[in-house]
Amino acid sequence: MADIAQTLRGVEFFHDIAAEYLQRVAAISKIVEFPARHDIFREHEPAKDVFILISGRVSLVICAPTVGCRQLMEVSDGELIGWSPLVGRSRLSDTARTLTPTKAIAMDGDQILALCAKDPRFGFEFMHRAAQTLASRLSATRIQLLKMGGEHLPQVQMESD
Repeated sequence: MADIAQTLRGVEFFHDIAAEYLQRVAAISKIVEFPARHDIFREHEPAKDVFILISGRVSLVICAPTVGCRQLMEVSDGELIGWSPLVGRSRLSDTARTLTPTKAIAMDGDQILALCAKDPRFGFEFMHRAAQTLASRLSATRIQLLKMGGEHLPQVQMESD
């Protein structure tokens, strides 16, 4: 457990988190390793674990019957993946496929939520960081949509203008 806590301390997602919280997170975590070209999880599977990448590169992919599979983005060291259980989703929304050998910290989603509920200060900080990750992913997806659909849209007066 001390090794996991030390590893957590070195991950950007947990930067400046108090040592007592790192110990609690370490107690419900395990270090996992995956070879290149391995699915960490697949789209539509039950959402159980949340992962923080320690090292390696991972492709986040979605699939649709009429168009096949498309990479949403590539993530690497320090990134949070498999966040669905944190927001009450019972199924995963994408597939995480390793591009290189990858090491990660796996945290049970239900247990991390229980820690957040037990200590609201920790819960706020953890969920704030998770929300920052989701906001960053949403922004990256918006940019992809612009590139796919064209960057030159007609001028339209927006309600906020």
